[in-house]
Amino acid sequence: NQKLQRRLDQLSEYLRQERGQRFGRSSEKFSSENAPMFPELEQVFDEEMAPEEKTVPSKKPRKASGFRKPLPEDLPREDVVHDLPESERTCSCGHDLHQIGTETSEQLEVIPAKVKVLRHVRIKYGCKACEETVSVAKMPPQPIPKSMAGPGLLSHIIVSKYDDHLPLYRQSEIWQRSDIGLDRTTLGRWVMKCGVLLKPLVDLMKEDIVSGDYIQADETGVQVMKEPGRKNTSKSYMWVYKTGGQDEFRIVYEYSPTRSAAEAQAFLGNFKGYLQTDRYSGYKTVCKGSKGKVVSVACWAHARRKFSAVDKMSKKPGMASDTLTRIGKLYEIEKRARKDGLDPGKVKELRQKEAKPLLDDLQEWLLKKRPQIPPKSLLGEAVRYTINHFKELCVYLEDGRLSIDNNEAERCIRPFDVGRKNWLFSGSVEGAQSSAILYSLLETAKSYGHNPFHYFEDVLKNIAGKDIEDPILKKFLPQNWKPPVHKA
Repeated sequence: NQKLQRRLDQLSEYLRQERGQRFGRSSEKFSSENAPMFPELEQVFDEEMAPEEKTVPSKKPRKASGFRKPLPEDLPREDVVHDLPESERTCSCGHDLHQIGTETSEQLEVIPAKVKVLRHVRIKYGCKACEETVSVAKMPPQPIPKSMAGPGLLSHIIVSKYDDHLPLYRQSEIWQRSDIGLDRTTLGRWVMKCGVLLKPLVDLMKEDIVSGDYIQADETGVQVMKEPGRKNTSKSYMWVYKTGGQDEFRIVYEYSPTRSAAEAQAFLGNFKGYLQTDRYSGYKTVCKGSKGKVVSVACWAHARRKFSAVDKMSKKPGMASDTLTRIGKLYEIEKRARKDGLDPGKVKELRQKEAKPLLDDLQEWLLKKRPQIPPKSLLGEAVRYTINHFKELCVYLEDGRLSIDNNEAERCIRPFDVGRKNWLFSGSVEGAQSSAILYSLLETAKSYGHNPFHYFEDVLKNIAGKDIEDPILKKFLPQNWKPPVHKA
């Protein structure tokens, strides 16, 4: 009966978790003000003390309203003059009014997308003497030879699909409203050819990432059609690797048909340094196979998330909320370090002084509580995960560049996830590979504050016809690219 009861309690817990995930709040934010460190001590206070303990909650300052950000100065202006009619230019005293000034206000207006046709006129020359020689000016290299798509159009299609999340069939419908017939098949072919053209840039970015000593990684599922030897319902994966410890970072997406450790190993190659992940076993295999050259760094956000799931289901504060409070103190230290603009050396000193004692206390507390918790419960799983990976969770103390969590890599996955909800799947392996290439350049360009449309337009205009080994390619890497001056 006890075994059956434990099983029923476990099923009930999972049911509450499922309901919470479906209908409850999705935010993981936790306020330590609402959860005391030791809630059981609340019972010792006498109710008569309640009036003296009450405090008036401070009101949050209201955001300033009515502020309008000025319109960019480089936008073209068109004056629309409004004048008084002749009948209203006479004062009540009988004299004529005269102009003493103007009042000006600005209104933003939209003109539908301006499309033009570039006519490439090549001058031909012939010899009048022999009437045999004919020479014609050569066409400059084009992103897609013998195609009517110019660099600006290709850039617009790429940014619309991968940044604005507009599937190609919707883009085709938008073009149709302007009586321009661009079917989704043609658009898809252009996108794949752009991926092939820009692949050398991503290869250079990959070399740059692997040559560093700190990488954050994550992966997510993707459905790909027409994969050789696989059903269309099979699950493939999109991996993301980014340089860690920087505000401006390089990001590379990598498509693979499986989630095996061999895929991660193939990308990382001879990488040496810190690898921060969500503790998926594939990355663990990479770290073990490196013989100490790759140091695993765990993610506190993943550990916190497991306790957060339990806390959301709990009606009263308990051990889960206590643990979240303790973890929250670690994040408060990180927030303070960012606010003060501390360099990596100072961050390490701060962590050793303030975070390490908190971590030692947390580990001791979890080990003490562990025997009191059913091991197969959600709370038991959260405690087991944290204790088993506690060593990797504390690695971030070693270097001030290391992040306390892997959230940056997860944020890099998010644009792909949002796009996937719109275009649902990739039509082929080649399409998935092109998507990985274009996402890599798009998200990296955005991390450096570049306008992605201007970036792709300039790169596609200048990279066509260049050899893969051409040193000029490095000029068009997002971290090296300088935006050209665009006239209004």
